[in-house]
Amino acid sequence: MKAWPIQSDRASLAVTETGAHLSDVRFALGDGRTIMPMHTSPWEHETLPQDVPPILRVLRGDFFCAPFAESDVIPTETRAHGLPANGIWRVSEQTRRTLDLVLDGDVMGATVTGHYETKPGHAVVYQRHIVAGGSGRIPMAHHAMLRADPPVQLAFGPHVWAGTPPTAPESPPNGRSILAYPQDITDLRQALLAAGGRTNLTSYPFAEDHEDVWMVATDGTASFGWTAATSPDGWVWFALKDPRVLPSTVLWLSNGGRSYAPWSSRHRHVIGIEEVRSYFANGHAASIADNPLSRRGIPTAFELEPNGKIVINYLFGVAPAPADFGPVTDISPDGDGISISNGRGTRLHAPVDLSFLSTD
Repeated sequence: MKAWPIQSDRASLAVTETGAHLSDVRFALGDGRTIMPMHTSPWEHETLPQDVPPILRVLRGDFFCAPFAESDVIPTETRAHGLPANGIWRVSEQTRRTLDLVLDGDVMGATVTGHYETKPGHAVVYQRHIVAGGSGRIPMAHHAMLRADPPVQLAFGPHVWAGTPPTAPESPPNGRSILAYPQDITDLRQALLAAGGRTNLTSYPFAEDHEDVWMVATDGTASFGWTAATSPDGWVWFALKDPRVLPSTVLWLSNGGRSYAPWSSRHRHVIGIEEVRSYFANGHAASIADNPLSRRGIPTAFELEPNGKIVINYLFGVAPAPADFGPVTDISPDGDGISISNGRGTRLHAPVDLSFLSTD
């Protein structure tokens, strides 16, 4: 598989020619350890049937989606997550630490470019996608995936709503979902299960053999939005965004709940932490239509304009942490980076260039 590598002293990765998926993402924690927290599919070296789309053949790390989820509006594009996640990208410029790509083809008349960057001293991957021109409304997102083995503890910045979509993503005999659909979730530790009882969504995995989706809407007045996953292996993964651009986070809980190929009940302990402007993962048509989230004032699509430009800045990284650090309670600006707190008096500092998130 063709991919273009970039690296600094604390972060390295490669971006695939097909779909621009982030591959082999490594972080040096600064204490002698190097970790690879991002997910790669278990079928990456298998020969798959011809009808398997590129996105599933490549599936790894993180990738940009336009549209996010089902492509059911653009007549020439029917593959999940659209042309950016499935198509061919070309290099426009590359250095040791940076990579600039251009997508072959257009999305509803828009050109799409991607910028990927690592910075000295930062255990962070920086990404900027620009969607220029075009016409029409479309949901877009980043689709980061972590391996949650051992289990991770999840945390989110200030948010205004959480819940599940109208229908479950999977059903027997070929799949299984266990959360209650739909539901508003006022306490992430007390989400309703379809069979009765409750579960704690801030710890994953919390069960086996299921495929579920839920969503949290970020407070759009925050200076930046954040999500975090704490591993007992001694690190915290964090993602930062502009909540005015990507107002929600879709959590994809993939833990053996799809029995059909190529998943075959073996895609386990994977969590998608997907920063989105979308109506859940319900697809292009549902996201541009009037829907319960848009009626709440939560944007679910972008508006493309012939002379317009949409800039989506996003970054994720890691910080070393004590094994008993526990869930993150706050991430805030701190000098040359961010302070990550556990609410019990321990703070971690991670060098981060927060100016990268600005589109003003």
